[in-house]
Amino acid sequence: MGNTLHGDDGIGYCLARGIEACGGVGGARLAAIQHLSPGHISILEGYDTVVFIDSYLSEDMPEDARVAVLEIDPAKLSEAEVAELVQEIDPHSLNPVRLVVLAYAAQLFKGRAYLVGVRPYSIEFMEGLSGEVRKAVPKALAELERLLRRLGARLRAPAGCVMEWIEENCGRPLLD
Repeated sequence: MGNTLHGDDGIGYCLARGIEACGGVGGARLAAIQHLSPGHISILEGYDTVVFIDSYLSEDMPEDARVAVLEIDPAKLSEAEVAELVQEIDPHSLNPVRLVVLAYAAQLFKGRAYLVGVRPYSIEFMEGLSGEVRKAVPKALAELERLLRRLGARLRAPAGCVMEWIEENCGRPLLD
């Protein structure tokens, strides 16, 4: 997921579209979403495992890291923590972690969720993906492939094809 109107925020969407164009994923459903809304909690319903690809930056992310893989497990939170997070959710700034917590609180999703997060470098309006974030694509694909394999799915899209698709299509916002 990611908003391609804001530069590197669109990395997840571009990766999903590139993967889709180059062969997809075996043993899993692929969806490309540009803007999350609270209504998207329904896409988690019925799944045991969900993997998100999105831009991600956190104070605990090492400065030189380009990609992080995180498990999102709201079951490890107390009821009070879940309630607090749900009340803090702004429908205009929803992210995968908050979406999973919201779906968990609504009892629509009790499975495992993961985030393959790619560090954003520029989120300027109407810019495409930065050169720095495009350099992170091979690592993001390798981490995604490793995670999918562990979960019983398979990345069928060759990395070279995905990288080429991103170079051709994501140097500017994707407006589709």
